[in-house]
Amino acid sequence: METTTIAYLGKGGSGKSITASLTARIALDQGKKVLLIDADPAMGLATALDVHGFKTIGEARSEILRQAKITKSEETARLSEIIDYLLMEALFETEKFSLLVMGRTDTVGCYCSINSLLRETLGVIAGQFDVVIIDAEAGIEQINREVTRSVTHAVVLTDNSLRGAKTALLARETIEASPGMTPKKTGVLFNRVDTPDPELVKLIEDGGLPILGVVPPDPVVTLRDSRGLSALEMPADSAALLALREILEREGIF
Repeated sequence: METTTIAYLGKGGSGKSITASLTARIALDQGKKVLLIDADPAMGLATALDVHGFKTIGEARSEILRQAKITKSEETARLSEIIDYLLMEALFETEKFSLLVMGRTDTVGCYCSINSLLRETLGVIAGQFDVVIIDAEAGIEQINREVTRSVTHAVVLTDNSLRGAKTALLARETIEASPGMTPKKTGVLFNRVDTPDPELVKLIEDGGLPILGVVPPDPVVTLRDSRGLSALEMPADSAALLALREILEREGIF
C-alpha cells in the first residue's frame, strides 16, 4: 500500500506544528502507523509533541560527513551502512508514533552524493509507515533536497493575512519548480480563522490553489500549547481537531 505523505507548509506562526500533531492524532485514531518528520530548524513539532532527548538528522549528517572523509571512494557500501545505522539511531520511537527531527545543517559545501544516500535511506524508512507527516518550512526545498520527493499531499497553512496568502502562492511555485515533486494535491488550509477574508480567498484561488477548508480558533489548543502539553492528547471534542478530521476525510487524504 502506498504511503500517504503530507507536508504542511506556510509562513512562520501559521500553526504547522500543531496541525501536524493533530493530523497524527487523527491517523493514530484510525490505527495507522505514523512517522512524523520535523523539517523546520526551529523544531516546533518536537515541542508540540512534548518529545525530548532525540538526536537530529543534522547531527547524524555531520557524523556521516566525517566518516565520508575517512572512507575510501570504493567503500560506498560501507558508507551506506553507516548512514543506515546513524539514521536508525536518530529515529525516535514511542509506542504510538515515530519521529525524525531534521535539526540544523551547519556544514558548508556541496555533498550531493551524501545527500542522495541520505534521502534514499530516509525514503526507505518512510516507506515502512502508513502515514508520513512533515512539518516543513515556508518552502519545500529542504524536503526535496534532504527528506523525500514522494509528498502525496502538500497543504499550505495561512491566516487572514496578505503575507500568509503570498507565502501560499510562493509555495505552489516552488513545488512546481521542484524536480520530481508531484503531489496528488496541493491546497490551502485557513488555520485559526473563523471566516476567511474573501479577497484573500480570491487571490489564492486565482493563483491556482484550491481552498481545502477552515480550522477555527480553539481555546483548548491554545491553552494546551501554552502549557507545553502534547497535541496528541487533545480532547476528542476539540473544535480544531474535529474540523481538521472532517477536512482530511472529505479530501480523501485519510
